[in-house]
Amino acid sequence: MINSSISLCMIVKNEENCLERCLQSVQGIVDEIIIVDTGSIDKTKEIAKKYTDQVYDFKWIDDFSAARNFALDFASSEYILQLDADEVLHDTQKLLLQGLDKDFYYIRIKNDLGSGLYLSHQFIRLFKNSPDIRYKGALHEQVPGDYEIERYGSLPSVEILHEGYKTHLVNSKQKAQRNLNILLREIKEKPTAFNYYNLGMQYILERKYNDALKVLKKSYSLGSNFAFSQKVILDIMKCLQSLGQYHDAIIIGEDAVKLYEDVPDYWYQMGLVYLEWGLLKDAERCYEKCLEIGEESTHKLVQHYDGTGSYLAQAKLAEIRLVLDDRDEALQYILSAVKASPDTLALFDIFLSIYPNASNEELFRTISSIWPFSSQRYIELISYLYRQRNPLINEFLNYFDMDVDYPVSVFKYIVAGNYEQAVTEIVSNKERSAEQGPDLTHNLIFLAFATQNPSLVDQFSNDMSLSSKELKWLKKLLENQKAGEVTVSQSIQLIWKQLVTDIINLQKYELMDLLITATDQPELRLLIAESLQSIGLDELALEVLVETSSEQISRKIYMVAAKSLRKLGSMEDALFYLKKAEKIKPDFDVLFEQWRIYTEYDKKAELDLLQKMHSLYPGSTWAKAEVNKRGAII
Repeated sequence: MINSSISLCMIVKNEENCLERCLQSVQGIVDEIIIVDTGSIDKTKEIAKKYTDQVYDFKWIDDFSAARNFALDFASSEYILQLDADEVLHDTQKLLLQGLDKDFYYIRIKNDLGSGLYLSHQFIRLFKNSPDIRYKGALHEQVPGDYEIERYGSLPSVEILHEGYKTHLVNSKQKAQRNLNILLREIKEKPTAFNYYNLGMQYILERKYNDALKVLKKSYSLGSNFAFSQKVILDIMKCLQSLGQYHDAIIIGEDAVKLYEDVPDYWYQMGLVYLEWGLLKDAERCYEKCLEIGEESTHKLVQHYDGTGSYLAQAKLAEIRLVLDDRDEALQYILSAVKASPDTLALFDIFLSIYPNASNEELFRTISSIWPFSSQRYIELISYLYRQRNPLINEFLNYFDMDVDYPVSVFKYIVAGNYEQAVTEIVSNKERSAEQGPDLTHNLIFLAFATQNPSLVDQFSNDMSLSSKELKWLKKLLENQKAGEVTVSQSIQLIWKQLVTDIINLQKYELMDLLITATDQPELRLLIAESLQSIGLDELALEVLVETSSEQISRKIYMVAAKSLRKLGSMEDALFYLKKAEKIKPDFDVLFEQWRIYTEYDKKAELDLLQKMHSLYPGSTWAKAEVNKRGAII
């Protein structure tokens, strides 16, 4: 087969941060590069001209197809390759250099969602250069895919990595209103299933789930056999979950797994719904089904979340086993997940929660034996540990003999116990305080509390998003006085939870005693108890809890008390608090905790409770199966 010539055609605007990486990825693969700029005011065009002399301007008219078709007019090769500036081409087997014989080629695109998570989909990104083939659609433009099937091909080893779906990139572009206006105009002119689907995606990005649900249902009603139809169902489930309509989401999911067999994504999404609903064992069944299906058939899907048939499902099973106090099995699941996807940072977080009381030295040795070494992977782990404010970061920095600059240096000194140097770093970099964001607040509050120096907060009060009343309360706390009552706003809750977490992670338990003494406020005491319980300090967690008149907070207090009492073997006391919690809200979580206790010593009460769970939650396949297993007649 004779090699085919390829023209890379791109449209760009203000892409100086990523364009060069994209263009480097096609060197030696494409024969010419055509770049159409729609109004850049940065160095985008300057970078483009380093790689091609075919850089053209196009006046933006809110129509992506018009801009792309303008680029096609300059192409002289046999085939057109489309890439966006935030994409990178991978062709491991050099298939693009071995000759092409189809009119259209589907290429798998991996959308990087961050932390090692990916959404993959197939799209026509390579096609013959013909005046008959042009883009359609003002937004989410595409070349038509309704020709004879024999005109289409695939390139299994060719892949495009797309970073533009990462949250910080999506937010930085601030193009939501522009996209919404284009989509609304498109639907008015062409009310197709695809346009309604795209509008639904836009509403989801903006967290307008009611609006998204309406248009996604409209999309599906206009046709259910399109390539994107499977994704429409999945996103309908996500909208229902976000709106708290769990039972409806499960009904949709159960229909979907019958319509589309061997698709782990639906089972995985049902697992997420069940988890949020509190139906732990039903979620477990869904993730086990994901592993049974596996990843093998997912290459047939137009869109697929990588790992739903393997490492993501294993990670969720690990989380469930942790809740069920089975750390050994949780470890086995997470080890299997890491083996399949060592770059998925979400797995790292779950792994650390399996060893809440291990020393940093022990954890580092264990991690080194599990995670395959690569410089990039370990750099990402270090970055992750800093974002999580995890003291384990110093083990990595010391092992690799790495120096770090401000603001990372501040946390490094805090972990090492060198509080004086940490304070010096913050004060000497006061003009750069905006670089730290929330980390500045967390560092200041911990240092002020640990050194009993509340004046630190005074120096940076303008950089902290707290009201004058909240600052006054905080100063009393830092002076080790009774802080009194405070409205637990989102800012106060965030500060308090991070201070508690820092004290526990740094194992400065003498500071925890001071913190407990500083407040009698039930909601703040509850946050301490929850953290203590998570690391197995159940007796101390029970001592911290205090009563409150708020039913909502009381229920959480009763649940924490019951779980710690059960783990300590005080079953009757645990049941006492579970009954109190049930009177406030008889949801599945509280009933399941009671069931766990009754399985130990009261089979009659266990069966009665199962029947109750099945009656209140008919959507729980697990409860129904457990009742039937015991021969009960429903």
